[in-house]
Amino acid sequence: MNLNPRLDSAMTRERLTPEAAMRPAPAAGASAAPADGGSGGERPSRFARWGALLGDALFRLDRGRRVVARNNLSFAFPEWTPRQVEACTRRTFKNIGRTLAEIGGSMMRPRHDRQHHGAVTGSEHLVQALNRGKGIILVSAHLGNWEIGLQDLAFRLEKPVGVVVRPFSPAVLDQRLNRWRSRSGIRIIYKKNAFPAMLKTVRDGGIIALMVDMSVRKQSVPVTFFGRRARASHAAALLAARAKVTILPLFSSRREDGRLIGEIGPPVPLVRTRDFKNDLKQNTQALTDIVEAAVRKRPDQYFWIQKRWKDYHPELYPGYRPRPGLFTD
Repeated sequence: MNLNPRLDSAMTRERLTPEAAMRPAPAAGASAAPADGGSGGERPSRFARWGALLGDALFRLDRGRRVVARNNLSFAFPEWTPRQVEACTRRTFKNIGRTLAEIGGSMMRPRHDRQHHGAVTGSEHLVQALNRGKGIILVSAHLGNWEIGLQDLAFRLEKPVGVVVRPFSPAVLDQRLNRWRSRSGIRIIYKKNAFPAMLKTVRDGGIIALMVDMSVRKQSVPVTFFGRRARASHAAALLAARAKVTILPLFSSRREDGRLIGEIGPPVPLVRTRDFKNDLKQNTQALTDIVEAAVRKRPDQYFWIQKRWKDYHPELYPGYRPRPGLFTD
């Protein structure tokens, strides 16, 4: 498959063909996992094992987030028994602990050491989109190890991936985290007034990655998530409409053996009519449906500690006080 000429330099390191380009660069002493996600590759690192212990500790100590996760799971899966909910809540915290430990371990390693990165599937969708010579919007969710998943893709592409983030506090942590993100090819775009920068990036043929699974009040539309009413940002749908570019889903997940894999989905079909406002709602719902399908496959790897339904179901979250103001849509 021929690639866009701008990306020819990446071919020297075999990163942009469906067969070879999306294979992980192996860590020292490890063999690369096959692109089809088969056997081989790095076994779970000590950071993942320590992370599981960290997750168990967080589960026991953080009662507030434990209640949020438990209530979210009961709300999303009303057919589950209390025992099933409790087991998934525990595994959710274990995944969060592993994610934090893997991030910490990655920060201490050289840029080229990709110990936590495994196979990537669906690379043909990305290659085809790149060959069109236009920008791309990647939509993702807080699933698996989302941070390392996005970094791995940027590293393989040798092409910057713009990621919209909120600043952390304290500022020193924000700076440290963003230096780590940037060394793999992530370009940081702060959320405040981010849309002009995102629009310019994709119009210039660049890549923007957006997390589309969080509850937001401003610049959002109502959606149905797990059969329940919620809010979701319409940024990805708006950006695609303005720039007329492709949206691809990208999700990270953790296999049973602890290895991380990336999954790139086919282009998302978008509705384009003369009713722009309704188009934003329908397209944002389509993205939310894709997120839900990915979460249903691996519910214990999702970030259930967020107050996902707080805007319409605040009763799920003890102590949460909704901000005044009603939605008109």
